[in-house]
Amino acid sequence: MLAAPATIDRPALPRSLIGRRRHRFFNPDYQFEYEIGQTVVLDCTGETAVVAGRLQVMGCLDEYIIEIVGAKCDPLQVQVHQIRDDTTRS
Repeated sequence: MLAAPATIDRPALPRSLIGRRRHRFFNPDYQFEYEIGQTVVLDCTGETAVVAGRLQVMGCLDEYIIEIVGAKCDPLQVQVHQIRDDTTRS
């Protein structure tokens, strides 16, 4: 029978055997501009959407996953400057 190794060489293992680690650069105190579930307006079309998810991108603008209200399409991934708060709708 094989003996268990004393140390594991992670780079030598196949990727499928390595468990995912939590992103170590994530800052839990970071404040997003929009909350999940908040209603926003897509700037380019003026359509109302709901924030379904959000991503903190290192060195870039925040990205949001939005679902357009009343549309039968996949969610869109947009950057923070492409949407605005529904209360500021003109």
